[in-house]
Amino acid sequence: MYKKIFVPVMLLLIILQTSNLLFAKEETGEKAEVKTEATAEKEVKADKAAKSVKDIKDDVVATVNGEEIFRKELDRRLDVLRRMNQKVTRAVQLEVISQLTKKVLLKQFVEGRDIKVSGGEIQGELEKIKYFLKSNPNDSDKSLEEILKTQGSNIGELEDEIRRTLALSKYLDERVDDDEKSKYFEANINAFNGEKIKASHVLIDTAKLKTDAELEQAKKKIEEIKKEIDNGADFAETAKKYSTCPSAEKGGDIGFFQRKGALVEEFAEAAFSMKVGEISEPVKTQFGYHIIKVTDKEEGKDVSYEEVADMVDFVYMQIKTDALLKGLYEKAEIEITL
Repeated sequence: MYKKIFVPVMLLLIILQTSNLLFAKEETGEKAEVKTEATAEKEVKADKAAKSVKDIKDDVVATVNGEEIFRKELDRRLDVLRRMNQKVTRAVQLEVISQLTKKVLLKQFVEGRDIKVSGGEIQGELEKIKYFLKSNPNDSDKSLEEILKTQGSNIGELEDEIRRTLALSKYLDERVDDDEKSKYFEANINAFNGEKIKASHVLIDTAKLKTDAELEQAKKKIEEIKKEIDNGADFAETAKKYSTCPSAEKGGDIGFFQRKGALVEEFAEAAFSMKVGEISEPVKTQFGYHIIKVTDKEEGKDVSYEEVADMVDFVYMQIKTDALLKGLYEKAEIEITL
């Protein structure tokens, strides 16, 4: 059950977020040229520049248990962000390197175990991915090979990714039974019954802050804002005045959302633990410090574990994968050389 859902989704996220590298194409035709001294000097400079570019691409940006991650892998990911007009700061580069190290850790983990994956299983996942792509209007007229080519990848790399992901899913399947997942469902039913809440927030962004002093100042700022709200300041007006989120112009209103998948976990966990009208203490996420106010709630429907077993399976296995990664990360020898 796990691999029916988790594998295609995971692979699509990995593949479609990976950008293509733009390599200079060599000229196929030769031109007769009289090599003057100036021409020769230009060629020497061009050759040095080409070697310099190659050296940059071959730079090692990190090592994970002795395995190297090269700059070209980092650049492939960063190009995606650049095409989305996102600013690539050093903090962003380090976050992408962290993602790459986790990918290498999972690869090392599954390759260190004798988990058999057949060619038929790999082909089956390829067909699922093709189906997913055909259902996307933006990619319905393109073949999988064409999409991979634009992303700087190919079928061989994709098959390797599928093999490792299937091996991981088999490893986890052997260690998690339906009873364990059913208990998780009962304890977290609002993540699966369609329950929604509506909330507003005040955000003090910390994503671009670099020093401990800057982060401490942001923390003090959110605490001061919380005091203003506690002393009677209108929440919406306070959001308009202080929040760095685009929702500020709407008084911090971010609308309705479900427990899983819509917002970062720390925010969603805090919001769903609150009652309508309640205002949270400052909540820290990767984006910064939030003060959350729950403004409305839509009750979920009655559902049984059997009705949403696939979704429970997907969510719970993600949790197990994260826990596995955390353990691997703590034991790994990782060096960042960017």
